[in-house]
Amino acid sequence: MSNETRDDLARILERHREKLAAVRAAAEEKAHGYADARTYCGDQLRAVAMPLLREWSKRLSVEGYPTSVEDRLGCHPPSLVLRLAPHGAPESSLALACQAGRIIHFRSTVAGKDMGSEIETPLASLEPHLVVEGLRRFVTNALEATLVEP
Repeated sequence: MSNETRDDLARILERHREKLAAVRAAAEEKAHGYADARTYCGDQLRAVAMPLLREWSKRLSVEGYPTSVEDRLGCHPPSLVLRLAPHGAPESSLALACQAGRIIHFRSTVAGKDMGSEIETPLASLEPHLVVEGLRRFVTNALEATLVEP
């Protein structure tokens, strides 16, 4: 093998090692971010959002719209989820998920379609009025999706 071939191979291997180290560092940072989110988000997210999610869930159930609230704060990503499953219509859900950096994302899925994250707020700024706004938007869209045009 010529010296030039060895140098090319050495450069390729060195670049690969650098990229591998960067990928590993990014994965460790991401894992640390999720561990941080699980550790710090749970109590505050439960305290602010869970009473409102339960209240809206009970009211929707009384009105004939089956719902459930899931505490998934020990999962990845840590979240609270409100599911709305009208009889004969596709299920919709609203997840208040804590992401790395202690950011709360309100992600909704309406009739099986991902609607994305409409509201984002730092955990420290999470207040009941933001949860109500997220619920209002979600329930409006989810109920609209149950309507069948003649």
